[in-house]
Order: sequence, then structure tokens, then C-alpha cells
Amino acid sequence: MNPFDLQNSPLTGTNLIEASAGTGKTYTLSGLFLRLILEKSLTVDRILVVTFTEAATDELKDRIRRKLREAITVFSEGYGDDDFLVGLLERQENPDKGLELLKAAIRDFDESAIFTIHSFCKRMLHEYAFESGSLFDTELLTDQEALRREIVEDFWRRHFYAASPLFVNYAVKNISPDKLRLLLRNTLPDIRIIPDTDIPDSGDQEEAYKSVFEAVSRAWLSAKSEVSEILLNDKGLNRSKYKASNILTWISDMDRVIGLGSDNPFLFEKFEKFTTSVLSESVKKNSVAPSHSFFDLCETLRLRQSELCAVFDLALIGLKIRLFQYAETELRRRKETQNIRFFDDLLLNL
Repeated sequence: MNPFDLQNSPLTGTNLIEASAGTGKTYTLSGLFLRLILEKSLTVDRILVVTFTEAATDELKDRIRRKLREAITVFSEGYGDDDFLVGLLERQENPDKGLELLKAAIRDFDESAIFTIHSFCKRMLHEYAFESGSLFDTELLTDQEALRREIVEDFWRRHFYAASPLFVNYAVKNISPDKLRLLLRNTLPDIRIIPDTDIPDSGDQEEAYKSVFEAVSRAWLSAKSEVSEILLNDKGLNRSKYKASNILTWISDMDRVIGLGSDNPFLFEKFEKFTTSVLSESVKKNSVAPSHSFFDLCETLRLRQSELCAVFDLALIGLKIRLFQYAETELRRRKETQNIRFFDDLLLNL
């Protein structure tokens, strides 16, 4: 990386100048503007200067205008305090011609092409509307959040109002219209997602889960006392893993989950304590694990729930991809229908 030399830096080709805050970027841009006028004989309307904010644009215009006036003074008097301007004067083969160029620049400065990036894009799209395929007299809005919210809510109604209660209950724990809107806002425009995941049919997994859940519910209602007695008093269980106080909490949790019904896809955190496999791993040395048909049903339910969640997770991924596709189409269509445009559109359209 080479230090930047304002006096001798090339004015052709592509040049990247990297500078931190307070290092004189505006001064440098003003100097380059003067050099283009004097060394390339460019008029002010042929030099494009683009910045980000209206405030920065106004400051830049003011600084360049002042620098032009200072240069005119140096070229008129033949000396000055600004080493850069004196250097420009000394490099001129014909100082009088240089002075004429500077005076023409200050005279025509109102025609200078100094813009924010958005105002430049808007001007180009308006001037070349036919070539760019832009709509005429579109309303420029600063924030498309309201339109994005409208699209997400339409998408949500379309995909969730007719979905199964089991899937909806799972989905709302993971996503919501607000979360989808934030996801959409943080997504790059025209993004292509690979792979394009389909939304799988979860009918078989839902039916299997609900069937086993209902069997567990019936078994719990009929065998709760028996199961509780086994867990609390079986002498073979390792009591460091099956403490009485914890067992009472788990029994309460089982009551709660059973009460929610088979449209609830979530089990409680320690549900596995009621499964045959975990009980088999939780006995004292040389002891036999307690057995009961309820424990076998819980083992099956945990497996079916795992399968259900896996297919639901794929469905949520597929829905997010569909949202991106739907939003891309709908944003474009609704903007055209309402004849509106946002700042980001100015950059993308140009």
C-alpha cells in the first residue's frame, strides 16, 4: 500500500484511497476536483462526486466552492499560503488558461454533479427512464418496513391458517411474523438459496405421534399410581438419578403435558426419565430395571416426537425459502401497483 500523494496521484484508471476519520478526505476530494479541472480541462458538470448523506454532500459542495475561490486568488496573485494550490500553479504551462478554467468552474458551479448516492441514482433513472424500464413519477419512500410487514402477514395467513394445529403449535415456538420480518429485512436482495428445500409432507409423522401420544395418555390415566409407586419405591433404581423430590416434579410435568393433548408437539425436559432405556441405565449394580408397559410407550413416544420435530424443522426451512421467493415477487408487484420506490431500489435498479 502506497501513501497517497494528492499532487501527483494519477487521475486515470481506478484508484482506491483508504482513510480513517479526520485524515482530510474532504480536503483531498476538493484537491482532486481542482486537478481534474486544470489537468483534464473538465467542466464541473463532467465530474461526478458521490457521497452518502445530504449533510456530507452540502459540506463537500461548500468546501469545493471555497477551494475554487482560493485557487482563483492564488492564480490571480501568483502566490499563496496553500502549498497544494501553489504547486498547482507552478505546474501550469499556461497559468492564464488555468485561471479561465477555474473562473468557469465557479461560474457554472450550480451545475456541478455532487450528489448523495441515492439522489444520483434517482436522477439517472429519471433521465434514462426508457432505457432502464423505470416507472415515471414514482413516489420515493424512505422505509419499506410497512410493506414488508404486510407481505409477511399475508404469507403467514396463507401458510399457517390452514395448517395442522400440531404444526402450528410447533412453528410458533420457533418463528413468528415479527421474526420472519426481521429475517427478511436482513436478507440480501435477489439472494439465491441452495438447495431449494421443499416443504415435506408431515402427515405420516403427525399421525404416528398423535396415535402414540393418545396411547400414553390413556395408560397414564389408568396406571399413574402404579407407575408413581415404581419410580418412588423400586429398590433397584439409583436414587442419585431418581430422587423422590425430582420424581414428584416429573409426575406433575407428565400431568401437565397429558392435559395439553395430542396437538402439543413438546414433551417436558425430563420426559426420558419415564422411558425404558433411561431406566435401564439408572439401576444399581446387579439390580434389574423396573418394567412397565407405560415405560415402553414413553420410549416410543420420544422416538416419534424426534421424528416429528425433524420433519417440522425441514418444513420451517422450506417455508423460510418460500417466504424469500414470495417476498421478492410481491415486493416488486406491489411497488409497481402502488407506483412507489424505496432508496434501496434506486441502487438496485440502476
